[in-house]
Amino acid sequence: MAGIALLGLPPGGSHADEVTGTWTGDVQLRGNYYWDRSTRVVAPEIIAQLEAPQGSRLRVDYLVDSITSASIAAGALEDTRFNEIRHDVSIKGGHEFSDRENPVDLWGGTRFSKEPDYFSFSAFFQPSIWLADRATRLLGRVTYLHDEIGQNFRGGTQMRPGEDGTRGSDFGERLDAVSMAVGWEQALTPTLIFEVAYDFTVQSGFLANPYRSVLGGQRPEEHPDLRLRNLLYSRVAWYIPRSRTSLQAIYRSYFDDWSISAINPEVRIYQEMSPYFQTRLRYRYYKQTSAFFYKNDPNAYTFEDRYVTNDPKMSAFQVNEVGIQFLVLGSFLEGRAHRSIAGAQFDISFNYRWNTNAFGNQVISQAGLRIPF
Repeated sequence: MAGIALLGLPPGGSHADEVTGTWTGDVQLRGNYYWDRSTRVVAPEIIAQLEAPQGSRLRVDYLVDSITSASIAAGALEDTRFNEIRHDVSIKGGHEFSDRENPVDLWGGTRFSKEPDYFSFSAFFQPSIWLADRATRLLGRVTYLHDEIGQNFRGGTQMRPGEDGTRGSDFGERLDAVSMAVGWEQALTPTLIFEVAYDFTVQSGFLANPYRSVLGGQRPEEHPDLRLRNLLYSRVAWYIPRSRTSLQAIYRSYFDDWSISAINPEVRIYQEMSPYFQTRLRYRYYKQTSAFFYKNDPNAYTFEDRYVTNDPKMSAFQVNEVGIQFLVLGSFLEGRAHRSIAGAQFDISFNYRWNTNAFGNQVISQAGLRIPF
C-alpha cells in the first residue's frame, strides 16, 4: 500500500537561484534499519539532487541493502543465518514549465535493483498541472515494472524441497506490472490542504515466493498468476500558525481480486519546538482480510488444491504502529558557519509495529543528513 506515496510531489530539497542563474542542489546521506524476529536489514543510502534555474531537476539515488536472515522464505535451508547484498539505483528527472498561466510539470525516472536471486527494473512518467494560481494540482502517473526471479539456496543440498524441487540454477520466473494513478491536490485555505488519489495496478507472472512451501515442504507455494490491485488514498493537512503545529490525517483503503481488502488510517502531528527543531509523532493502523486461497495451517492443503500459500501477507492480520521523528535545522549556525553547514538538516526517526501475523513485531529506524550546495 505504500505505492501511492509515489504520487507525491517530486523531491524538492534543492532550489535553483533564478536571479543569478546558479545551479543548486543537495546531497543526502541516509541510514535505514529494519528488524523482525528472523530478519535484519541495514541499508545505507546516498541521494544527490540538482536543480537548474530554468526549472529542470535531476535526482540520483543509490542504496545498498545488507540483509541478514535465517528465514526459509529468503532461501535458508538450514537453521543458520546468512547475509545477502542488494544494490538499488534510481535516476529521476523533470522540468517545470513555469512561464505558463497554468504551470506544467513533467517528472519521470527509472530504477534498477539487483541481488543474487532477483533483478528488477521499473520506469515511470508523471505529468502534472497547476491551476487557480497553484491552488489546485492535478496529476497522473504511469509505471511499468519487470522482475526476474531466481533461487539461491543457502546451506543444505542446494535443492528446493519436495517432489517439484529444483536446483536454484534451474529456476527462473518473471513478473510484469503496470500501474496507473491519478491524483488531485487542493489548497482549501492558506493553512488547509486536501489531497485524494487512486492507483490501479495489474500484476502478471510469478506472484509466489520461490522458497516457501506447504505440506511439510512437499509442494512449492503457488499463487494465481494475475492480480488486479486497487488503492484509494486521501490526506488532509492543517497548519495552526499560533501554536506552529501541523496536523495530518491520512486514509488508505485497498482491495484486489484475491479477496484481500484493507483499511489503513494514519494520524501525524508535526510540532515546531523552535525555529531550529521539529518533532513529528505518528500513529498508523492497518487491518486486512485474507486471500481466498489462504489457510491458517499450511499443511491443511492437498495436492489437488489449485493455489497454496505459506505467505503471512496473505493472511488476515492487524498492525498498530507508532513512530517519532526529530528534525534539526542547521540555520542556528547562520553567520557562524559555511552556507552548506548552516543550511544542513538532520533527522532521525524510530517506528515500532505490533504485528499479528507470522512476521511478528517489527522495528524500523532511519537517520539522515542533508547538505545543500
